[in-house]
Amino acid sequence: MAHCAQSPSFLLHQVTCQFATGDSLFGPLNLSLEGSLCGLVGRNGVGKTRLLRLLAGLDSPSSGHIERMVSVSYVAQQHALTPDTTLAEWLSFEFVFSALARLERGEGRVDDLERLDGLWDLPDRLNAGFLAAGLGEFSPARPASSLSGGERVKAQLCAAFLSGADFLLLDEPTNHLDRQGRAWFYQQLEQWRGGALIASHDRELLAQMPRILELTPAALRSYGGNYADYQQQRELEQQAARAALEHAVIERRRTRARMHKEHDACLRRSAQTLRTIDTLNIASFERVAYKGAAKERPGTLKRQHREQRSALNDAVVQARERVEEDNPVMFTLPGSQVAAGKQVLELEALRLAYAPMAPLDWRMDGPMRVALRGPNGCGKTTLLKTLLGLEPPLSGRCRLSVNAAYLDQHLTQLDLSLSAMAHLNLGDTPLEEGVLRSQLAQLQLGADKVHLPLSALSGGERLKAALACVLWRREATQLLLLDEPTNHLDMDGKTALAATLNDYPGGLLLVSHDRELINHSCNRFWLIDERGLSEWQSADEVYDVLRAAVRRPLIEETTVNSREAEDDHDALLERLIMLEQLLADDLARKPKHQKPQLQAQWRKELTTINTKLS
Repeated sequence: MAHCAQSPSFLLHQVTCQFATGDSLFGPLNLSLEGSLCGLVGRNGVGKTRLLRLLAGLDSPSSGHIERMVSVSYVAQQHALTPDTTLAEWLSFEFVFSALARLERGEGRVDDLERLDGLWDLPDRLNAGFLAAGLGEFSPARPASSLSGGERVKAQLCAAFLSGADFLLLDEPTNHLDRQGRAWFYQQLEQWRGGALIASHDRELLAQMPRILELTPAALRSYGGNYADYQQQRELEQQAARAALEHAVIERRRTRARMHKEHDACLRRSAQTLRTIDTLNIASFERVAYKGAAKERPGTLKRQHREQRSALNDAVVQARERVEEDNPVMFTLPGSQVAAGKQVLELEALRLAYAPMAPLDWRMDGPMRVALRGPNGCGKTTLLKTLLGLEPPLSGRCRLSVNAAYLDQHLTQLDLSLSAMAHLNLGDTPLEEGVLRSQLAQLQLGADKVHLPLSALSGGERLKAALACVLWRREATQLLLLDEPTNHLDMDGKTALAATLNDYPGGLLLVSHDRELINHSCNRFWLIDERGLSEWQSADEVYDVLRAAVRRPLIEETTVNSREAEDDHDALLERLIMLEQLLADDLARKPKHQKPQLQAQWRKELTTINTKLS
């Protein structure tokens, strides 16, 4: 993703941002941003989204100003929409389709031609872009709510790439994207010839950035190289900062000891001088002058020492400000242990709404931690909602045998006008307010944020608050249903969540595209696709299946029946070859390392495929 250096796209001059309370969020910031790819990192709540909105011209800085020399397209991390919102409206292209429709009817307005300048072919480009992104044909009247979370992200990104803007401002663009969606996005970035500032906590994406900007409350620092280079430079900076702090502390300690000795010596000399003066045969006015000078000397030295101590304290404070405080995120997930073998949920011939696939027959027993994987739009979220009774099935039934808690990927269960504390009180939390404040502080939601409306929090802070609201309830949770819980979380938050889920005593059904979280949190793996639901005991095997789907989807959308049959035949052959290889590889292992259950499953599926191909 090499991009040539260009003239500045943005110039920031003493830019600050403040809350309505007057408290500072960040600033003053000074920076020149060129038209190249650049990643934006920083802890949750530091103001990354606000900075992108300032650059996009959607918000105004509290002080300072921004020079913008390019046209921009902004893709937000929060995707608010109503059930009636069309794709054209949601992607901010409704004016184009309205103008084209008026001109086609012969009812064009005076400004229609001007507004359509450079956008006459937008419908064709959108249609081609949507097809390339695997979203089907573009229909301006299609409800945006009919798209899955990942499909909505791809739709917005597709619109941004086709907008004709010079510079993209993307806020967590890989949230909700599956492996195929990420591959498409990376390809679009590779072909993009404009600039882009991408706020993200996705290590895979940041690894492809040639430059990293780090936002802190006090500054916006630029680092050349990708995220690994940034981490190395930051570590070197912190080592130097810690060394400087240690030096400043040692120097203050040594100087204080020296000043103490000087002060004692000065007092002794002054006392000795006063005694000697009394023995001298001098005039009284001279004696008075000498005694005054002797008494003044300790006071003068004391004032000098006070100034030195102040300078030393300032040096230590400045050195400490350059050292990043270790303030780790800590999740506390109360729950009740599920006994081994206890039935948690059961699916019987379950057919999901909005998800064309084979009926689902499965059960989950005991404290299993299951990762639910599959491509965008396959029905993962629909399955979670169906388990909880939020979506009715087409047929079949599901039975949930334990108390469950659900985290929606879009956080729609929260009223954004209420604070985290208000939500927790509505949920009849068993925790006292002092304990709640302590637990929220461990999530980096301090006293200044627990009473703010959720709408005033960043995406990551809002997610942490949502986790607290969902989990810290009166009834202990035995099954967690988490839908993309790492979306918007910073690096520390992801690490803490993975460690906490690994120690959770209850059951877990996790929908996520975060491979690191899955590897650290789950011991079972469900793959959901058009063939139904299959269980795997190895994450690598699931990733192999998904990677194969990225290279060539098993079932492609087409309008030609003969081509559908051909593709279906090829898909079965590909699946047959892959299963035979998996079976052969497992049989080649030592008996104690083999997986008899998976072998039986693979053999059963091989028999079914051979029957279809015969």
